[in-house]
Amino acid sequence: MNAEYNKKLVADMYALNTKNLDAHDKYWHQDMIWHGPPGFGDIHGLENFKEQVMKPFYAAFPDYYVENDIVVADDTWASATGYLTGTHKGTYLNIEPTGKLIKMQFSDFWLIKDGKFSENFVMVDNYSVLKQMGITFK
Repeated sequence: MNAEYNKKLVADMYALNTKNLDAHDKYWHQDMIWHGPPGFGDIHGLENFKEQVMKPFYAAFPDYYVENDIVVADDTWASATGYLTGTHKGTYLNIEPTGKLIKMQFSDFWLIKDGKFSENFVMVDNYSVLKQMGITFK
């Protein structure tokens, strides 16, 4: 694949914004690996990713949307950084729903093989997320 294809793959996947977990099958290899932000660990396999990452995220932020500030790609890798914004309506980071609008800064790096994401490295500013949820730090 080329850089333009890989940028479009990122844009199309983010545009999903659907609770239909099977819609992700088009974008991810079955044996993909998701390297979550600190505290989340690694998830192996698309079905595990959908059940352990996407399903709880959709429940926590059912109205979320993505704003990409930067998307870059070459023939093998793609990366995006921006914000996920949504109302905190389900448990996230062990915090019960607050009803607050949360703006979550993220960066994603994907290894792309045969036109699908095979590996994903994720960084999220969870410190800011917790502060927006009302958690105070001393």
